[in-house]
Amino acid sequence: MQQMVMINNRPQDAYRKQDVLTASPVDLIVMLYDALKKNLVLGRRGIEKKDLQTTHKHLVKAQEIVSELMNSLDMSYPISDELLSIYDFFLTSLSEANMRKDAEPLEPLFEITDSLRSAWKEISSQSRGTLYLEEQA
Repeated sequence: MQQMVMINNRPQDAYRKQDVLTASPVDLIVMLYDALKKNLVLGRRGIEKKDLQTTHKHLVKAQEIVSELMNSLDMSYPISDELLSIYDFFLTSLSEANMRKDAEPLEPLFEITDSLRSAWKEISSQSRGTLYLEEQA
């Protein structure tokens, strides 16, 4: 029986995989927001081009990313309840946009995604600085 082996010839995929494998939990959250933003953009572009397959693919991927963000919440922190509400809003908006093939429900998601990503990026930067100071002590 012959096995099929897939060889990945795209160097950027190898770098991306290495980034994920070596990332801190906070950096993984930032990566999820990056992927969410990318899929929001591609979903909106699919709607604009009336490409139903592309629209569906990217909006479902965005929903999967939001679900992963929801699953990563530590509910012992008060902020997690607020984030859960935001993520519920995302899922509702994404579902509505996908069902209606209408970009309007997506619009507020861009600003919220950017704000949340910036906050997590700041946390990541601060935690690296703290780690550096601890290593120097």
